[in-house]
This record gives sequence, C-alpha cells and structure tokens, in this order.
Amino acid sequence: MSLPPSVMLTLACTPDPDDAFRYCALETGRLSLPAGWSLTFEHRHISDLNESCRTTRHDVCAISSVFYPYIDQRYVILGSGASVGRGYGPVLACRAGEDLDDLTGRRVAVPGASTTGAFLLHYFHPGCTLVPTAFDTVADAILSGVVDAGVLIHEELLNHGEHSLHKLGCLGARWTAHTGLPLPVGLVVAKRSLGFRVICVIENLLHDSMAWALAHRDEAMAFASRFGRGPTSRVREDFVRKFANTDTLLMPPDVRLSLGTLYAKAFARGLIPQLPVLDVVDPDGARAVAA
Repeated sequence: MSLPPSVMLTLACTPDPDDAFRYCALETGRLSLPAGWSLTFEHRHISDLNESCRTTRHDVCAISSVFYPYIDQRYVILGSGASVGRGYGPVLACRAGEDLDDLTGRRVAVPGASTTGAFLLHYFHPGCTLVPTAFDTVADAILSGVVDAGVLIHEELLNHGEHSLHKLGCLGARWTAHTGLPLPVGLVVAKRSLGFRVICVIENLLHDSMAWALAHRDEAMAFASRFGRGPTSRVREDFVRKFANTDTLLMPPDVRLSLGTLYAKAFARGLIPQLPVLDVVDPDGARAVAA
C-alpha cells in the first residue's frame, strides 16, 4: 500500500524538556519526513492536550495515560513516546512544617482532573477533595493556603525543595509498591482516521527521533534546555533522564502490563468509563492488541 503523496500533520506535546528532548530531531529537521509531508508542533499543558483529544483536534498527541479510555475509539497508542516512572512519579506535597497524616476532607490541588497524578491521588486518598489547578501554579496554591496539599508533576516534582514545600510522598513510588510495576505516566496517541499505513510511518518517526536523541544526548539536551523551568540544569537533565529514555524508545512489556493494571483498577473504582482496548502500534508496523 503506497503512502499518500501529501500529508499535513500536527503533533501536540507539552512545553517541557523531556518532550523537547525526544522530538528534537523532528523539530530541528535532523530527521527527514517523507516527501510531501509536513509536521507542525503545538505545545500545551497536559490537561489541555487531554481535552483536545475529545474533539480529535490533533493528529498526534501526548496524553495522560489514565485519559486513554475516554478516547480509545478515536486514537491508537503508539509504542514509542511513553513517559514512565520506575519507582518515581507525581509527588504529593504540603507546606513546610506541616505533616498531614490524613488527607480526608482536605483540599488537594491536582494538575488537571484528567491527569495520571489526579488518578493516583484519588486512588490512594479517596477521601480528599480534588482541586484542578494549572500544574505550574500548584506550588503557589499550596504556599498561599488556597489548598492543603498538591500533586506536583513535570520538573516541579524534582525542585519542590526550593519552594519551602514538604514532600508527603511519591505517588509513583507508591504505585510501584502497590502493584510491583512501573508507572505509565503518559502516552502518545495517533488518530485512527489517519489510516494504519500513515500511523506506522508516524510511529517509526517518533521511534527514530528518540533514538537520535539518545545517540546525540548533548545536542538534544541543549535543545531541551530551552524549555526548562527548573532553577538549574541539573534538574532539567535529571528530569529528562527519568522520563525520556529507553522506555520512551519502545514501551516494554512490563509497562504494557501496568497500563492494563491501571485501567482495571481505575474501572473497578469507577474512575474511568470503560476498560479500553490496548491497541498499540510499534515500529515497522507491528501491532499488539490486548483487552
């Protein structure tokens, strides 16, 4: 089956160094597209990206893993591009000097109600009140007393100590202790309407872009640093190493198992509408489908 002669694609991701690192080769032209193809990048906060998929606004989009059941009929998961926490992930924090043993009845800021961090909070602390908050203002909301605690994601989960915050725990570590599995924080999905052949090309492009970044780490990290919000380059580099690595290059079996576990537990708690079909497209057209 031949490729369409002209394809105009949009790829939406977060304005964060891990996404910038993995897509450096594509954004800077180090990696060539098929003749007649174009790729436009759009950068938005993860909660906005999730919601954009309800109307299939973007051809390729980064989403929170727990959001996939809401869009599984319109999007397929790509095997390359996932963000994975192996014993780490969203951090639960409160003001320094406080130590909240029980969050029941407490107001807790979450970086969007549809995010994986919000799911973990709801799963492990069902008695608290979730307060959707822009991820980059969660620390301020905690410090100002608008909320009692908050879930930190992106670089904020590493630099919380510089905001006079007290770490109550790591929700990613708790997930791993609870399940024995890594935490699939985020996924990259592609519109099913693009057709399987085009989706395969996109998957291979994302895989090759990540492979290029791993092989040219200094150049890719220099590009990624333009998107950093952390106070030091160490924070950015640590963040990239945690969330843009070989798990991102190609989702391994234990992460796929954890995805199914996440959806089963979320569905059992009534936190997602249905169990999605895990339809994953891998490089070179390989495809795995599991309930």
